[in-house]
Amino acid sequence: MLLVLTYSLISLFIAWIWVDYFRLIDIHHKNSLAHVIAAFLLGGSSVFVVFGFHAYILDGSALEINGNILNDLAYAIFQVGMLEEFSKISAFFVFFLLFRSHLKEPIDYLMYVSVCALGFSAVEHVTYFSRSGPEIINGRAILSTVGHMFDTSIIAYGLILFKFKSEKNSFLTIVVCFLLASLAHGIYDFFLMYPPLHQVGWLFTVLYFLVTISVFAVILNNSINNSPYFSYKEIIDSSFVFKRLFIYYCIIFGAQFLLTLWDHDLEWSIRSIALSVVFSGVIIILTIGRLSRFNLVKGRWEKIKPEFPFKLNSDSSQSRSRISIKGENYNEAHINPFMETYFYLKPISKHSHYLREKKLAYMEHKVVSKKNEVFYIVRIYESDKMSPYSIHLLRAKPTYPNMANDKYPIAGVLRVENPNATSEARSIKKYTFREYAVLLPM
Repeated sequence: MLLVLTYSLISLFIAWIWVDYFRLIDIHHKNSLAHVIAAFLLGGSSVFVVFGFHAYILDGSALEINGNILNDLAYAIFQVGMLEEFSKISAFFVFFLLFRSHLKEPIDYLMYVSVCALGFSAVEHVTYFSRSGPEIINGRAILSTVGHMFDTSIIAYGLILFKFKSEKNSFLTIVVCFLLASLAHGIYDFFLMYPPLHQVGWLFTVLYFLVTISVFAVILNNSINNSPYFSYKEIIDSSFVFKRLFIYYCIIFGAQFLLTLWDHDLEWSIRSIALSVVFSGVIIILTIGRLSRFNLVKGRWEKIKPEFPFKLNSDSSQSRSRISIKGENYNEAHINPFMETYFYLKPISKHSHYLREKKLAYMEHKVVSKKNEVFYIVRIYESDKMSPYSIHLLRAKPTYPNMANDKYPIAGVLRVENPNATSEARSIKKYTFREYAVLLPM
């Protein structure tokens, strides 16, 4: 009984990690914790829908895993994926009927759907932990938890497109997204369930999971960008979000180690937690790193495409490649508050040959290239606001140091080469890096 209680507390803490995450990224219109608790309880109770289906509808006619690829895939998609997604989204629709007036922006739909999924997965965690022991805690804390949120968020995205992008989407969009969610859930489980993949199925699952993280990040990003309360003055501090999630998962590792030590000797427990850190640690870093980065551009709907959440950057000077996580970096988030304001650009070098001295500037737009590179279109004045100006681009400095006095962002100043360029992004055809400068408020 004590062990079940301990597993229950750990499952609640795992859920809290991602509840807190949504509270950190919900920057435009905060939601009530009481409503979050209500959604969590509804999600937890939705497991009884699954139990009911198995007891009264699927009893005697259910599929079973038998090693046949089509049979096992159908089992994973329809009997596991579709049933569980139906259960979780049913919990959300009950929440929607009770608290509809509190869903005011796209991220609200994603948050409450995800919290319903967290309630469902928390109950599931207790069952699996009790059955398999503490060694699986960290794996389920990242793979299963985020996987449940992602799958149900696909349905929420259908609702978002129907409500906030209705000119191009009909009710059929919601139905299609439900089918896609069932498929996504089923594929994840199929790799783990299919007997011929018993030895390597986990590897396919991890690779698949990393791709879904990129999709989840875009869904979250689009939801934040299309909030009716959007403001560039509100930023998501990616560094703070990452550190908070990292600390949370360190606590999970600590709890797993103590529970393992309860049943085994010290040497075995250390070896077990070391393997967990190596296996789950990389997945956790990539997941929380990608999900803490956003390209905040008002009204932008980024296209969803399957890709890994990291990229390889070649370093020709050192003949090697460096892995970096995709998404807006820490420095870009601190440039956003300068949007649509006057500010000063001060060259970093005392021997500047381009800006030469501190210049008045005005930030017009933020644009994202096809390669997902973020640029800021600015006017740089010759003297005051009434003087002539030229169009330039700014790009956040990607390497350290990228902040002056740990307070002001540093950006590369890019001269636009075509003379007829305007503040419209399409008019800018060619640009050249000139120097780094720090952005200072007036």
